[in-house]
Amino acid sequence: MAKPIKAIVEPTLLIWARESASISLEEAARSLNIPEARLTSWEAGVDRPTVKQLMRLAEVYKRPMSVFYLPEPPQNFQALRDFRRLPFDQPRQLSRQLAFEVRAAQERRLIALEVFEALGEQPALFPLEAQLSDNPAEVAARMRDFLGVTISRQQSWRSPDIAYREWREAIEGIGALVFALSGPHHRVSLDEARGFAFADRPLPVIVINGNDRHNGRIFTMMHELGHIVLGQSILENTAEVGDWMPPEDRAIEAFGNKFAASLLMPEALLRADPIVLAYRSGIDWDEESIEALAGRFSVSREALLFRLAGFGLVRQAFARERAAAYAAQYREQDELRTAAGPVRIPYQRQVLSHLGRGFSRLVLQGYHAQQITLSRASEYLGLQAKFVAPLERDVFARGR
Repeated sequence: MAKPIKAIVEPTLLIWARESASISLEEAARSLNIPEARLTSWEAGVDRPTVKQLMRLAEVYKRPMSVFYLPEPPQNFQALRDFRRLPFDQPRQLSRQLAFEVRAAQERRLIALEVFEALGEQPALFPLEAQLSDNPAEVAARMRDFLGVTISRQQSWRSPDIAYREWREAIEGIGALVFALSGPHHRVSLDEARGFAFADRPLPVIVINGNDRHNGRIFTMMHELGHIVLGQSILENTAEVGDWMPPEDRAIEAFGNKFAASLLMPEALLRADPIVLAYRSGIDWDEESIEALAGRFSVSREALLFRLAGFGLVRQAFARERAAAYAAQYREQDELRTAAGPVRIPYQRQVLSHLGRGFSRLVLQGYHAQQITLSRASEYLGLQAKFVAPLERDVFARGR
């Protein structure tokens, strides 16, 4: 019987592929149904996997086979700074799903750059840079000008989902990509990650967790936008700033929060609002007023209250109490939604929610310009070729 053909693969590639997939030696060996010692011998260069075993490795690590024949691990991605901490905790290891989503977002950015090159075009240059020493409110005002979103336009949006879509497209319009972890194949717990950002230019990337409510997604999106402005590639599961954080991390997160709040709720406009003027400092607000003002700015009730508390317009303790009550409401609503079962959404709309109009339009443009094939376009979009036309209708439809 002929001996199985051994794969000519560098051990460093095997280690890199496993670790970048956030899989331990034990987990990988179990998935491959081999002794852990055998996998260790492959990674040490003592032995090599067969071609068939390498194919199985590629499947487990969610990598194309071709990557294992590179001379060394790729070094073309900016490392993420991991802010996924709780008090007194160390940064957490990425789950397999989150590790995959991080890698997929990086690869989609490279795809976008390749499509631009094939079209003979250049992506828009992201227009703003700032330093941590800059005033975040002033930086936010400049960013609003670049985004082209006036206060009257913002306050004309009738619902949080419309506001989310409009803000997302405005950010895509200034030379960034915005993806969402949404749909059954891209689920990551909010406890693990609310969002992350790659500040590489051109085409910085923002990824937000679609499990959050639309108002929460909006704040996360703006918070991550603040990180891009600072040139910081960040992964985080909370935008809260605690004394337990190292001073530099605390300063970065504080900037992101103030930037996002200032962009969404400019101080002068907020202070001049009739609802705000109707309340004397220190008087606790009724729920109707909170909901009305939060709706006017398309922000969550807790984001509004913490913004008001920062100006001394409501008590900090009141803001914290209400935020805890809202969190309990959200949990109850989530439980009811789970009990009701999943809502059926056409597959191409799930894809559009995940990829955004910016990336989807670019791939479709490349296809129609005959720079990429239908097969390659469907691969880039992650759906079967028969769904490309329905996706295109949704990409260019308005009012959705």
